[in-house]
Amino acid sequence: MKIKDLRLKISSALAECSFEEASFEADCMIADIIGVENSVLRVIGDNEVDALTVQKAESFVERRLSGEPLQYILGMWEFYGLKFFVGDGVLIPRPETELLIDTAIDFAEDKKHITCFDLCSGSGCIGISVSKLLPGSDVTVLEKSDKALAYLLKNKEYNNADNLTIVKGDLFDGADLFEGKNCDILLSNPPYIRSDVVGCLQREVLAEPRMALDGGDDGLDFYRAIAEKWFCAVKPDGMVAVEIGEEQGSDVALIFSRYFKDVCVIKDYSGNDRVVIAKERFWSSEKC
Repeated sequence: MKIKDLRLKISSALAECSFEEASFEADCMIADIIGVENSVLRVIGDNEVDALTVQKAESFVERRLSGEPLQYILGMWEFYGLKFFVGDGVLIPRPETELLIDTAIDFAEDKKHITCFDLCSGSGCIGISVSKLLPGSDVTVLEKSDKALAYLLKNKEYNNADNLTIVKGDLFDGADLFEGKNCDILLSNPPYIRSDVVGCLQREVLAEPRMALDGGDDGLDFYRAIAEKWFCAVKPDGMVAVEIGEEQGSDVALIFSRYFKDVCVIKDYSGNDRVVIAKERFWSSEKC
């Protein structure tokens, strides 16, 4: 079978089951199996593939049709130009989260050395990206899940993130987990979906760990904990930046406005509220 025929076969099977990006997903599967970039497939479309390649592609399709996320099938996904291992038990990196990295880079522009915390780190895509883009930085990441920690460790090693420290712990236990360290930048993409909504999510999203999705009754539990239990870990001239759901801007901004003077909501490239930024905390370090 030729590559172009295999592409058509897979994309047609996915399209029949209403996968909106059937052609893109077909390209990702085939490119992964034969070890090339997606962009090359059209150039080599007349090349023949062997029976084992076809068989593996068909198994990928079966897994996808069963509701398994494409990223889990491939085992690796790109975020901010870096690659990260992903799979069962870890949240999949998403493009909108890259706005957190942009925010951190902008804030650190004139600073020689940055200390950064990444809470609810998951795969480590946020913390590791900052550690690579700001090689003079000191990054500490926090993760509770054993499954996610396994991916985090692999991703640290794969991306040679030598300036990154991993701490296992629960965000709700507060900043004492970091033994008195403070930071210039605190970043987090915490669970923010309301508990009563989680069960209604798309099947493939439900394949991701619930603990990385469920933000409590109103979806705001983690934001309250970050503001209340971690604000003293942020330097007086530091910054907090957290990803939010598109309808949570005003609520999350209000939570952080109790602890920080300068709070704003940043929209993503689709025009949706996506990040809340908080600067200039009210209390001095002595009161913390």
